[in-house]
Amino acid sequence: MIKNNFKYNNRIMLAVFLITIGSIIRILLHNNLPGSPSIYITVNGITQPMFMLDLFFIVAIISLVSGILLGGYYTFIVPISVMIITDFVIGNNWIAIFTWSGFAILGLIGYFIKKKKSLTLTHIPRIFGLGIGAILLYDIWTNFGTWLGGWYTHTWGGLVLCYTKALPFMFWHLLSTSIAMVLVILPIIYLKEHKLNIPDFQIKPIEHKISFVVPVILMILALLGLLV
Repeated sequence: MIKNNFKYNNRIMLAVFLITIGSIIRILLHNNLPGSPSIYITVNGITQPMFMLDLFFIVAIISLVSGILLGGYYTFIVPISVMIITDFVIGNNWIAIFTWSGFAILGLIGYFIKKKKSLTLTHIPRIFGLGIGAILLYDIWTNFGTWLGGWYTHTWGGLVLCYTKALPFMFWHLLSTSIAMVLVILPIIYLKEHKLNIPDFQIKPIEHKISFVVPVILMILALLGLLV
C-alpha cells in the first residue's frame, strides 16, 4: 500500500513538473522566437517562407513525454493543462479546442509507444515514425478546423488553399519537434536501456479506456462547436 502511494505521488509530481516546465518555456518564448528564415517555397502558385516559427514543439514534446512516462489520464491532463495555463497568459481564439484535442492525440500516441514496449534503442525508427505521424495528424486536424471555421471558403479549392498556406507551419513542426525528440526522448530511452531510474507506472483498465475516449470526445466537441 505504501509503495503504491509512493508511486501515485511520484506520478503526480512528475505531471506537475511537466506542466510547469511546458508552461514556463511557452510563456517565456512567446514573442521571443526569431523571425522566419529567408528561405521560400512556391506550392500551388503561392510563394511563402519555408518555415513559420511557432511554439508548437514545446507542447508537442511535453505531450509525447507525458504519454510515454505517465500514460493514462495524463496523456490529456498534462498537455491540456499547459495549453489552458499559457492560453490564459498568451491568449487564443476559437481554434483552441482543436489545438487542445490535437495535443491530447499526441499524448495518446506517446502512450501507445509505452504500451507497445517500444521504448528501446532498437525501436528508435518506429518511435520517430510515430512521432512524425502524430505531428502530421495534428496539422491535418487543426487545419481542417481552420478551414471549417470559415477562414477559407467551404469549397475544395478553399480546403486546398488552407493546407497550402499551412505548409510552412507543418515543415517547422516536423523540424522543431524532431530535434526536440532527439534532445529529450533519446536520453529517456538511453536511461531506460541502462536500467536507470525511469518510472514505470501501472495503468488501470478504466484509466486506459478513458485515455482513448477523451481525445475522441474533445474532437467531437470541437466539430460541434463549429457546426452547431
